[in-house]
Amino acid sequence: MRKALFFSGALLYAAILSAKVSLTSIWGDNMVLQQKSAVVFTGNSTIGKKVSANASWDGKTVYADCDKNGSFTLKLNTPSYGGPYAITFSDGERLILKNILIGEVWFCSGQSNMEMPVKGFRGQPVYGSQEYIVSADVKRPMRLYTVKNAWSTTPKSDGIDGCWSETSPENVANFSAAAYFFGNQLQKTLKIPVGLINCSWSASKIEAWMSRETLSSFAGVELPDVSATEFGWPAGTPTLLWNAMVNPWKGFPVKGVIWYQGEANSANPDLYRKLFPAMISQWRTFWHQAELPFYYVQIAPWQSEGSDKFDWALFRQCQLDLMKEIPNVGMAITADAGSEKFIHPPYKIKVGERLAYWALAKTYNLKGFMYSGPVYKQCKLTEGKVEVDFDFGADGLVPENEPVTGFELVDREGQVVPASAEIINGSSVVKVWNENVPNPVEVRYCFRNFKIGNLCNNAGLPAAPFKAIIK
Repeated sequence: MRKALFFSGALLYAAILSAKVSLTSIWGDNMVLQQKSAVVFTGNSTIGKKVSANASWDGKTVYADCDKNGSFTLKLNTPSYGGPYAITFSDGERLILKNILIGEVWFCSGQSNMEMPVKGFRGQPVYGSQEYIVSADVKRPMRLYTVKNAWSTTPKSDGIDGCWSETSPENVANFSAAAYFFGNQLQKTLKIPVGLINCSWSASKIEAWMSRETLSSFAGVELPDVSATEFGWPAGTPTLLWNAMVNPWKGFPVKGVIWYQGEANSANPDLYRKLFPAMISQWRTFWHQAELPFYYVQIAPWQSEGSDKFDWALFRQCQLDLMKEIPNVGMAITADAGSEKFIHPPYKIKVGERLAYWALAKTYNLKGFMYSGPVYKQCKLTEGKVEVDFDFGADGLVPENEPVTGFELVDREGQVVPASAEIINGSSVVKVWNENVPNPVEVRYCFRNFKIGNLCNNAGLPAAPFKAIIK
């Protein structure tokens, strides 16, 4: 036994001594690197060797020594957008990464509604996607990376299974729909290279995307045994996906994050209200950006435990409230983009584009367009009618001069009753009333698991479902 261990150890040592330059698996041909950033490469070579890296965008060479384990770290500073470029690594033998673009990189994460590909799931299409697949062009300055599902009880620094790819029809068809349509709008508008990293897992809970250090302060979260080798629901187990699918991206700068998750946590919005800000803070620390842009999707209308029940409505309210509490976030509203029978709504083009509107307005500071649907601002009771004022309605609301559907009132006995509603013309205010309820205590809009209203702003973006106490 000792001889076998000695022999295997000797082989490993010999392999390290004769190793060529290798990089962790997040790096590769066809990648996009974030412009104007410091990129930290980690890899391995021969023990005691000096490794160099030369980037073709500036011709400068940087050096690093391999440590006693054969590991090295190198930092390269990227220029403004452009490419294609190459990076040459050498320890006497060369490793060349080719066809590299410099541009904007976004990390795209969540559960199955982020994972859902452009071509759709079997029997669950993405409406309108065929045109995008057929017209996909590998020459387009846009690159895609899908992180294959993996889990670990401890943080990993390598082991990501995936690769950077160009936008061929096949690659686009199999990439995250929400992420692709987000990136498509960014690239088309900004006219610079865009890189998208799809890091999602169906039915994953937010706890799985958070670190042990962050979760240790939450009494309601049970942390896994680090020595365990089997889990019935890895995607629902705290820390496992963070450790294996996100932590290995350390040193890879991104511009921001888009997030489509919440369905798996919908049963406990109170806990999510605490976890979501903590997760965003943790990710911002990880990427060394205190104000890292973070745009997320409000879960779409779906029947859940019953179309007229409130479990998903309560979770959507939680997401709406959090948008006002967490700095530098935005929420894509999906009130018109749900599917009563399917948890995976087919309107992913709307989802991706609405996320992009937030990024274009708030991250890239483009002006002249509306980037969100109406969001509840305040209300007051005037002569038996509730006047509800909305943000993102400065150019007016629609449909004017027609009934507005989707509103309800709550009377003093707690009964929820339907309400009439109409827009005060040319304003951001909607009047809501029920002749039999002169003194309502609460106003609601599409506050059911599956309820579709017709209130939008002039940009055609739907109002966010909500409930509010009348003061």
